[in-house]
Amino acid sequence: MFTFLLKRLLPLPKLESLESHLFIGPHPDDVEVACAPTVKKLVEAGRRVAFLVATDGRMGTDDPALRGEKLALLRREEARASAALLGVKEVIFLPFEDAGRYTADDLARAVAREIARVKPDAVFAPDPDVVCEFHGDHLKTGQAVKLASCMVPFASVMESLGCAERHAPKVYAFYNTDRPNSFVRIGKYFRFREEALRCHKSQFNEREVKTIALYYKLRSVRLGLFRKFGLCDGYRALTPARTHCFPEASRW
Repeated sequence: MFTFLLKRLLPLPKLESLESHLFIGPHPDDVEVACAPTVKKLVEAGRRVAFLVATDGRMGTDDPALRGEKLALLRREEARASAALLGVKEVIFLPFEDAGRYTADDLARAVAREIARVKPDAVFAPDPDVVCEFHGDHLKTGQAVKLASCMVPFASVMESLGCAERHAPKVYAFYNTDRPNSFVRIGKYFRFREEALRCHKSQFNEREVKTIALYYKLRSVRLGLFRKFGLCDGYRALTPARTHCFPEASRW
């Protein structure tokens, strides 16, 4: 009963109803892997969508001739091509190296500045609290967004970071989560996951694209099955009121 009342008092906004969205990925392909159908649906609905890429992806190859700056530049171009295919016009690249020695705090400060500049209603990021997520860049990116959420609304904190702007997003939505509570129907948009991944030729061959798409197809069916949604993407959404000293928020 207590949880039911709290849910009534503090309802989650429908992600698709919000006007502006910032999708944050650890590497140049992660947003597309997890969220491409959602992104395309939002863009076609006239929503403002931007991508932010935390690291440069320079370690994403077994080819010694392609490592380092050469791959980083290539992956930047692949990210731009994928974003363009989905209709996203703004792609922000932060200056952190793939698998680098940056900290979540370092990244949080950079993320907070970009949130203040872009002013999204919704911020999307990888869920850093999933038990099976071991990748350092994914963990630090998700954690950085959590830390940034407690920086960016406050003028005094942002001024200490050399930023004159501040902003309070309406919701934070975590993808690749095992506890989704917010869902986006993606039926006719599902194919854009494969199409976007094909732009990342340095990372995926056709077999890998099909394998990833199959996994997300099964996941999307499972998430939508009992909600009569058909295919859907699922996110762990939290409004600002649920992100501090509110343990009951973890129950829904």
